Amino acid sequence: MPTPIWLMFDYKLLEALDMVLRCGSFDAAAKRLHLTPSAISQRIRQLEERHGEVLLRRENPLCATATGEKLLAHVRQVRLLESELAGQLDDADGSAEWLTLRLGVNADSLALGLLNALSPLLAQQRLLLECVVDDEAYTLDLLRSGEVYGCISTQANEVAGCSVVPLGCIEYIGVARADFIAQYLPDLLSNHPLSAKQLMHAPAAVFGHRESLHRRLLRERWGLLDGQYPCHVIPESNALFAAAQAGFAYAVVPRQQAAAALAAGQLCEIAALAELVPLYWHHWARQTQPAQSLGLALQAFAASHFQSPAKG
Repeated sequence: MPTPIWLMFDYKLLEALDMVLRCGSFDAAAKRLHLTPSAISQRIRQLEERHGEVLLRRENPLCATATGEKLLAHVRQVRLLESELAGQLDDADGSAEWLTLRLGVNADSLALGLLNALSPLLAQQRLLLECVVDDEAYTLDLLRSGEVYGCISTQANEVAGCSVVPLGCIEYIGVARADFIAQYLPDLLSNHPLSAKQLMHAPAAVFGHRESLHRRLLRERWGLLDGQYPCHVIPESNALFAAAQAGFAYAVVPRQQAAAALAAGQLCEIAALAELVPLYWHHWARQTQPAQSLGLALQAFAASHFQSPAKG
């Protein structure tokens, strides 16, 4: 006889699974929950026995299985709904607690001023953001795993139990200082096509260690793979842009971020590296009121900072 569904959702057990993955180890989770590591292990084992399958892969780093991710998404949604309800009940006596929303966000949206756009909403409500920053090509993995309630992603396909809204496009361009171009990319000065040979010797500034837009463009347009060109790895958008401004690398950045420096003649555009990247807002289909408000504020930010989908 299958286990009744109401027995599967023991939130004490689900909390242990959630905390292990948040903290990255049994020991750290035990400290957060004021339990022993063996008690944490026992709770997860009991949860796995109820579901009849492994929910947590004991690898380095620890990760959830597909079923484990579904359970995590469920318990995190329940926790968010409970937090909103508690806030509504406490509003009467003015003792409402702060509500935390975990948001998967690309670094470039932060660099373009997303937090400034959200500040009026955050000032009006007892709302806290926990931004999980990653390249926009990978943020959807955070939503699938239940780690965040919503994310900005380059992927258009809906995730089960979630909704998706087109945000528009970010136009990316290559930028470098004039003296850098003269030294490393002289083809550009004579209006010749940018060659793989020159790119193999020009220091690039790329975002993070995983596949990124810059790496993809070098591979698809010039056949250059990792290790075939020198690069500085910089996992922060403003610092990546600063590398190009400092003159020791060229970078691929949003046009809006570089607009002032281009107008002032501090940087030059590398047109061969231009690319339009569409972005989408993914979120849990069942949303709390604060989450809905945050989503609307995010869409308003995109409307004023991204190109419309029609232009993309």
